[in-house]
Amino acid sequence: MTTPGEQSQAAQESQLPARERAELLLDRVLEQKTIWGLMGAEGWVMVESGEQTCLPVWPDEASVAFWQRKDLPDSKPQPIALEEFTSVWLQGLKKNNIGLVLFPSGTLREGVVSTATELLIQLTDVDE
Repeated sequence: MTTPGEQSQAAQESQLPARERAELLLDRVLEQKTIWGLMGAEGWVMVESGEQTCLPVWPDEASVAFWQRKDLPDSKPQPIALEEFTSVWLQGLKKNNIGLVLFPSGTLREGVVSTATELLIQLTDVDE
Protein backbone atom coordinates (compact mmCIF):
# COMPACT_ATOMS: atom_id res chain seq x y z
CA MET A 1 0.00 0.00 0.00
CA THR A 2 1.30 3.43 -0.87
CA THR A 3 1.37 6.42 1.47
CA PRO A 4 -0.11 9.84 0.61
CA GLY A 5 3.45 11.18 0.24
CA GLU A 6 4.33 8.46 -2.25
CA GLN A 7 1.12 9.16 -4.18
CA SER A 8 1.92 12.87 -4.33
CA GLN A 9 5.46 12.18 -5.55
CA ALA A 10 4.16 9.71 -8.13
CA ALA A 11 1.61 12.27 -9.33
CA GLN A 12 4.37 14.80 -9.97
CA GLU A 13 6.66 12.25 -11.62
CA SER A 14 3.87 10.99 -13.88
CA GLN A 15 3.76 14.46 -15.48
CA LEU A 16 7.43 14.35 -16.52
CA PRO A 17 8.35 13.86 -20.20
CA ALA A 18 8.72 10.20 -21.23
CA ARG A 19 12.53 10.29 -21.42
CA GLU A 20 12.81 11.71 -17.89
CA ARG A 21 10.38 9.10 -16.57
CA ALA A 22 12.50 6.35 -18.19
CA GLU A 23 15.64 7.69 -16.51
CA LEU A 24 13.81 7.93 -13.18
CA LEU A 25 12.65 4.31 -13.58
CA LEU A 26 16.21 3.12 -14.13
CA ASP A 27 17.54 5.06 -11.14
CA ARG A 28 14.78 3.93 -8.79
CA VAL A 29 14.85 0.28 -9.90
CA LEU A 30 18.61 0.12 -9.38
CA GLU A 31 18.24 1.74 -5.96
CA GLN A 32 15.29 -0.33 -4.72
CA LYS A 33 16.17 -3.57 -6.58
CA THR A 34 12.51 -3.94 -7.61
CA ILE A 35 10.54 -3.18 -10.77
CA TRP A 36 6.75 -3.12 -10.98
CA GLY A 37 4.36 -4.63 -13.50
CA LEU A 38 0.59 -4.88 -13.71
CA MET A 39 -1.08 -8.24 -13.19
CA GLY A 40 -4.50 -8.61 -14.76
CA ALA A 41 -7.16 -11.29 -14.46
CA GLU A 42 -5.52 -13.26 -17.29
CA GLY A 43 -1.85 -12.63 -16.48
CA TRP A 44 0.59 -9.78 -16.92
CA VAL A 45 -0.86 -6.78 -18.75
CA MET A 46 0.71 -6.21 -22.17
CA VAL A 47 0.19 -3.29 -24.53
CA GLU A 48 0.69 -2.72 -28.23
CA SER A 49 3.17 -0.08 -29.37
CA GLY A 50 2.98 0.15 -33.11
CA GLU A 51 3.57 -3.40 -34.33
CA GLN A 52 5.21 -4.60 -31.10
CA THR A 53 3.73 -6.20 -28.01
CA CYS A 54 5.23 -4.65 -24.88
CA LEU A 55 5.27 -5.18 -21.13
CA PRO A 56 4.75 -1.88 -19.29
CA VAL A 57 6.96 -1.45 -16.19
CA TRP A 58 7.12 1.17 -13.46
CA PRO A 59 9.53 2.25 -10.70
CA ASP A 60 7.05 1.77 -7.84
CA GLU A 61 3.52 0.81 -6.92
CA ALA A 62 2.21 4.38 -6.72
CA SER A 63 3.32 5.14 -10.29
CA VAL A 64 1.27 2.28 -11.69
CA ALA A 65 -1.90 3.99 -10.47
CA PHE A 66 -1.38 6.92 -12.83
CA TRP A 67 -1.54 4.59 -15.83
CA GLN A 68 -4.05 1.94 -14.74
CA ARG A 69 -6.94 1.88 -17.14
CA LYS A 70 -10.67 1.56 -16.58
CA ASP A 71 -10.79 -1.35 -19.02
CA LEU A 72 -8.57 -3.33 -16.62
CA PRO A 73 -10.54 -3.08 -13.36
CA ASP A 74 -9.17 -6.31 -11.87
CA SER A 75 -5.51 -5.48 -12.47
CA LYS A 76 -3.13 -5.02 -9.55
CA PRO A 77 0.44 -3.69 -9.35
CA GLN A 78 2.94 -6.48 -8.69
CA PRO A 79 6.62 -6.17 -7.71
CA ILE A 80 9.33 -8.18 -9.46
CA ALA A 81 12.74 -8.54 -7.81
CA LEU A 82 15.45 -6.97 -9.98
CA GLU A 83 17.62 -10.10 -9.90
CA GLU A 84 14.75 -12.26 -11.17
CA PHE A 85 13.78 -9.61 -13.72
CA THR A 86 17.26 -9.39 -15.23
CA SER A 87 18.07 -13.11 -15.09
CA VAL A 88 14.71 -14.63 -16.06
CA TRP A 89 12.21 -12.08 -17.30
CA LEU A 90 14.36 -10.13 -19.73
CA GLN A 91 15.67 -13.36 -21.27
CA GLY A 92 12.11 -14.60 -21.87
CA LEU A 93 10.94 -11.25 -23.22
CA LYS A 94 13.89 -11.20 -25.63
CA LYS A 95 13.20 -14.76 -26.78
CA ASN A 96 9.54 -13.92 -27.42
CA ASN A 97 10.33 -10.55 -29.04
CA ILE A 98 8.37 -8.63 -26.39
CA GLY A 99 9.43 -5.02 -25.83
CA LEU A 100 9.07 -2.94 -22.70
CA VAL A 101 7.37 0.39 -22.14
CA LEU A 102 9.26 2.26 -19.42
CA PHE A 103 7.05 4.11 -16.91
CA PRO A 104 4.02 4.83 -19.10
CA SER A 105 1.67 7.38 -17.56
CA GLY A 106 -1.80 8.75 -18.18
CA THR A 107 -4.14 8.02 -21.04
CA LEU A 108 -2.17 9.94 -23.67
CA ARG A 109 1.32 9.70 -22.18
CA GLU A 110 3.32 6.90 -23.59
CA GLY A 111 6.58 5.67 -22.18
CA VAL A 112 9.90 5.06 -23.85
CA VAL A 113 9.88 1.71 -25.67
CA SER A 114 12.95 -0.44 -25.07
CA THR A 115 14.06 -3.90 -26.10
CA ALA A 116 14.84 -6.48 -23.44
CA THR A 117 18.50 -6.38 -24.49
CA GLU A 118 18.69 -2.57 -24.16
CA LEU A 119 17.09 -2.62 -20.72
CA LEU A 120 19.31 -5.47 -19.54
CA ILE A 121 22.39 -3.46 -20.51
CA GLN A 122 21.06 -0.37 -18.72
CA LEU A 123 20.28 -2.32 -15.56
CA THR A 124 23.52 -4.29 -15.40
CA ASP A 125 26.12 -1.88 -16.82
CA VAL A 126 26.40 0.21 -13.68
CA ASP A 127 29.56 1.79 -12.34
CA GLU A 128 30.02 0.26 -8.92
